[in-house]
Amino acid sequence: MSMVAGTIMMITDGMPSYLVKCEDVGFSFLKVKMHKHAGDTALGTLLEAMENDFDINNLRLDELASINVDNQIGSLYVFCPVEPIELLNENGYKFMEASSLHTLLETVDMSSAPKLL
Repeated sequence: MSMVAGTIMMITDGMPSYLVKCEDVGFSFLKVKMHKHAGDTALGTLLEAMENDFDINNLRLDELASINVDNQIGSLYVFCPVEPIELLNENGYKFMEASSLHTLLETVDMSSAPKLL
């Protein structure tokens, strides 16, 4: 089992904002478990989880990076919307400016190649 993470980035007034999941201890990117033994792919598993809350036809893959998720190196998929996204408060997601997410963004490892699982 591997962990896969994803976010949506929107640029507003020249500032990037990232989609995060609101948790009791702070914020995280959307995380899902991928089961390689079941034939799952990282991107497929992530999109399947995202389609419950987002129109995945409105998303375009923008970037792929490595991330430390629960002490494992995994893939972080960053999507950009074609049309702006309106979030519902009850789904637990929020767009936050990058300047407010220092601790979370430190888990992204830009020095290594992403794991293509």
